[in-house]
Order: sequence, then C-alpha cells, then structure tokens
Amino acid sequence: MIGLLLGNLVPLYILIGLGYIAGRWLEVNLHSLATLAIFIISPVVAFGAILKIELNPAYLFLPVAIYLVAAFIAYLSYKTSQWHLKNNMANLIGMASGTGNTGYFGLPIVLALLGPEAVGLYMLINLAIVLNEMTFCYYIGARGHSHARESLKKVIKLPVLHAALLALLLNCLHVSMPDIFYTYWDHFTGAYVVIGMMLIGVGLSKIKIIKPDLAMLGWLFGYRFIVWPFLMFGLLMADKLVFGLYDQPVHLMLMIIGMVPLAANTVAFAGALKLPAEEAATAVLLSTVFAVFYIPVMLGLIKGLIL
Repeated sequence: MIGLLLGNLVPLYILIGLGYIAGRWLEVNLHSLATLAIFIISPVVAFGAILKIELNPAYLFLPVAIYLVAAFIAYLSYKTSQWHLKNNMANLIGMASGTGNTGYFGLPIVLALLGPEAVGLYMLINLAIVLNEMTFCYYIGARGHSHARESLKKVIKLPVLHAALLALLLNCLHVSMPDIFYTYWDHFTGAYVVIGMMLIGVGLSKIKIIKPDLAMLGWLFGYRFIVWPFLMFGLLMADKLVFGLYDQPVHLMLMIIGMVPLAANTVAFAGALKLPAEEAATAVLLSTVFAVFYIPVMLGLIKGLIL
C-alpha cells in the first residue's frame, strides 16, 4: 500500500517543488495565489462536484455527522491551544485542525482502493469537510485579526459557500448544466489540485530557514493523527455494533478522512487571513510526508474491522 500511495503522491510533491521555485525565483505572491484559489477556483470546483452527486436520503446523515465532528475538533483545538500559545497561533491551529487534505490526498486513495464508482459517495461525505473548512474553520482563522462580526461577514462573503448552496438547490431540482460547463469544470479541477499543492511550495519559499515550530506541530499532529482517527473509528464501531446503516466502503472512507494530512488549503487561508503562512506550509508538508507511512500502518492495524 505504501507503493500505491507513493505512486499517487509523487506528482503532488513535484507540484510543491514547482511552487517553491515559483515563489523563490519567480516572485510569485502567496497572498494573490491564495486569493485566486479561494475566491475563484474553489467555488467553481465545489459547484460542479456537488451538482454531479446523486443525492441518496440514506447517506444524508453522513455529512451532518462529519461536519459536527470537524467543528467540534476545530473549536476544541482552538480553545485548548489558547492556554499555551500567544498571538494568533491558536487561530491557525483551530483552523487547521478542523479540516484535512481529503481532496488532493484523500480522493486519489479512494480511487486506488475502491475505484471510480465510490467517488460520488466520497464527494458527498467530503462535502462536510469542505463546508466546515469554508465556514467554521475560516471563521476561527479570521478571528485572528478581526472581531466576531467582521469574521462572520468574511465567512458569509465566501463565494464557495454560495456556490455549494446553489449547487445543492439545482441538484434537488434536477437541473443539469450543459456539457461545455463540465469540460471547463475538469480544467478548474486540475487547476485546483495544481495551485493547491503549489501554495505549499510558495509558502515554504518565503522561509529563509525552515525551522518547524515544535509546539505548533505537536498540537496539529495530535489532533490530526490521534483525535481525528479516534473519533472516526468511534463512528465506525457505533455503526457496526449498533446502527448497521453502512457497508465496508463507507467505513473505509471514514477512516481515510480521519487519517489524511493537514489540508493544503490551510496555507491558502493563512496567506489570505495574514496568519503565519510559512509555519503553516511547513506543518502541511511534514504532515503529508508523515501520512504516506502512517495511513498504511493504521489501515493494516484495523483492516479486520473495515475490510
């Protein structure tokens, strides 16, 4: 499985390297690139993905449950880290802990392990992560330099939120888009992956000496690689022992969501919200390298329960 993951992730590491080159020698601006990703590319990608999902009432509980878990983790990590960290580092930790790289990192794993037929359901579950990332997590990050009312206004103005709601409405009304839209949606999806990963490299290029913040890494790794898997495993066991609503592919998707590294969008949000973007880029990179070996080991330990 390590070989399988590496085969999917090597191109992503190459994109990080290209982003580093662009930021270091081509003077690419982190804030401008992050703004492009958040306010233009992400809304188009979210709109098309949600519009393509085949909504099944039996699965609607999944994104609700995942959203609540993600919001709880974001709030808990923000409040607990405030006791030990100064300035706006707690805002970065709260924002980053409540989400994960379920798109750039998680989707290729789902495709490799479960095949294309699982993508629609995974996208529905992943919608909870995306919405939490763009709402509650973004709000916590914005609180790093804004009052509550101003932070809420920033969330309400996010185009991706309006795009997601519109797509859900059109999906319920069975409204389809012309083929030309999906042609360009594919292009935007490719740009989403490319720019999302290059943001990590651009953020790293702004660091003169890469010196990880060990305190910050401890908080982020603890929530991302211990708390998240523990809670997802709890949901999995509750379904197996009590509810019996979902099959094994859903259980595997839950564990993948719980074990992916920190979200690449963390760097974009940090750059847009004037949080420590360089430290965020370092944390995202280290968590991505760690996850390549962490996920196969964890899946091996619990494979009897999910496969």
